[in-house]
Amino acid sequence: MSTLEIRDLHVNVANSDENAEPINILKGVNLTVRSGETHAIMGPNGSGKSTLSYAIAGHPKYEVTSGTITLDGENVLEMSVDERARAGLFLAMQS
Repeated sequence: MSTLEIRDLHVNVANSDENAEPINILKGVNLTVRSGETHAIMGPNGSGKSTLSYAIAGHPKYEVTSGTITLDGENVLEMSVDERARAGLFLAMQS
């Protein structure tokens, strides 16, 4: 049974002004998703839904500054983007 666990996740994104500090988008996210469960991540525009997805998938624009993401106890943050995709953690855009 697969389990994705996110604990106290904090994620930054680079500021468009290169001289400014990065913007902290996610602050202390906790989430557990077990095999067979369905979860909906909902919220208004700009609340961090896409940022969470991109951080899990390993998009280089997003920096995890603290917290953990594990899949079946394995540290996702130590996986390459390709390893994450092979484990089933990827984004598929709809047209």
